[in-house]
Amino acid sequence: MSASVAPRAAAHGRLPGLSRWLLGLVLLVSAAHGTAHRGHAVWTDIHWVEDRFEITHRLHVPDAITVNRFMDGSLPIEDLRSLALVALYVEERFSLTAADEPAAFETLGAEIIDGFVYVYQEWSTSLPAAFPDIDNRVLLDVEPGSQAFIRIMGPGLDEERVR
Repeated sequence: MSASVAPRAAAHGRLPGLSRWLLGLVLLVSAAHGTAHRGHAVWTDIHWVEDRFEITHRLHVPDAITVNRFMDGSLPIEDLRSLALVALYVEERFSLTAADEPAAFETLGAEIIDGFVYVYQEWSTSLPAAFPDIDNRVLLDVEPGSQAFIRIMGPGLDEERVR
């Protein structure tokens, strides 16, 4: 009986060392995954609604904070004046041009929802046969490696673009 107990005891003695090693490996991988860097991006949705395009820009709150500081804002991002600065920033860096004429659209406001700042714009126009050229420089001056994802949705206009 002691012969069969000894191998099990020896094997059991190695398990705590192996368990600690595996636990350490799992913690190391988890820590590396937890510190993964979130990329800088802006997502723009352009939707045709009856007689106009509704334009929504979405930025991560940390990027909006950077934009607020870039615009000389000093208040917390939740403050209406900070959100207004972010909206003005987007307004100055997003444009549409058709037949060498810039589109005239209105910035409606901004709000924070679930870790994102949303900036809303509206372009009252007739439905174009082809979508105008887009100049989206949002985030490029504060985060040069940022990406822009643009989704256009309207009759005969559905497309996605990436900058």
